[in-house]
Amino acid sequence: MTGSKHQRSWLKTLGLATLLSGFGLAAAAEPWAPGMEPPPVLEASSAKEAQALDGLRAPGQRKPYLNAAHDLLHRHWGTQVKPQLLFAGDTANGCGVKRVQHPMAFYCPPSKQIAMALDLRKSVRAAKGLSDRSLLLLDLAVLAHEWGHHVNREKGLGPFSGGMGLTVKQEELAADWRTGVFLGWLMRVGALKVDDFSQTANLLFEMGDYERISRQHHGYPKDRFQALTRGLSSQLEPGQTIGDWTVDTAETFSRRLPEEPRDALLGARRYEVRRFEIERGQQIATNLIGGLLGAASCVWGTQDQCVGMAMQQGKGRALGSYTERQLTLWCNSRTFDVSADDFDPQPIERDGKGQARILASRDC
Repeated sequence: MTGSKHQRSWLKTLGLATLLSGFGLAAAAEPWAPGMEPPPVLEASSAKEAQALDGLRAPGQRKPYLNAAHDLLHRHWGTQVKPQLLFAGDTANGCGVKRVQHPMAFYCPPSKQIAMALDLRKSVRAAKGLSDRSLLLLDLAVLAHEWGHHVNREKGLGPFSGGMGLTVKQEELAADWRTGVFLGWLMRVGALKVDDFSQTANLLFEMGDYERISRQHHGYPKDRFQALTRGLSSQLEPGQTIGDWTVDTAETFSRRLPEEPRDALLGARRYEVRRFEIERGQQIATNLIGGLLGAASCVWGTQDQCVGMAMQQGKGRALGSYTERQLTLWCNSRTFDVSADDFDPQPIERDGKGQARILASRDC
């Protein structure tokens, strides 16, 4: 999120939660906008630096870890200017901020400063219960997003630069896309594991807002997650292996499980899978109740109450995360089933994620 005269916190940029599925990986993706060059980080030496960064991820090492990540991001994007990285307690000199404190996480274009003072445990549901080591990956994602704003200024908004006039939403989506490019590259060079990425993506799902009538609307969470996966897709291809996991789509990963006694007879294949799933029950209930209250406010309340309730409409949050499931594929009948969902076995074409079809084409 970029800074402004009236400072907005990362929580505002994070917006809060919901998302979409079905943004498949494309082997022939075009990650760079016209006139942009691939970042110099694609060199092998930089890949070694990325792998070394993971060695710094330890409790009590937040500042050294983020400083090293800051250096790597500078080399990754090859920007002319390297922003100054600020932490809680540091002095800032732009965007109306004099002292950095929680919950600030922002990029200020005039001063070329990035602030990293957000305490994720206080602010983000996805951070609850995570170890200090895991939490540093969430910090890394926030830093990569703020770096995305800086790179947008130097290199353009990439695939989000179209339209008659630039908007806050385009700026945020471009920063999310660059976050996906960077995280995808870390996975590709072996510096980020699938399970670690899954935890990180659960945080990124909480980005976005529903304030369509606000000039500061940052984009719906589904828009922002799609921007992230579009960046990820530029670095990963279907069938690519990351450790013992295989990339199926931008939202699904799998690894083969041992066969059970009758599997050969039934043509069964079993997999442990990671699938990004959205639960909308709470969102629907919240919005229905909000709608009833809003109608009552407009009938019996004051004008201010009516406008206030209208501003809250549509802000119920869906819950989204990468789930840990088992997927069984029956090649003989071309059906599949995913554990712990609400559906019986279905034809593989019914998998909205496209994962069953890809597994069938690969293994049946």
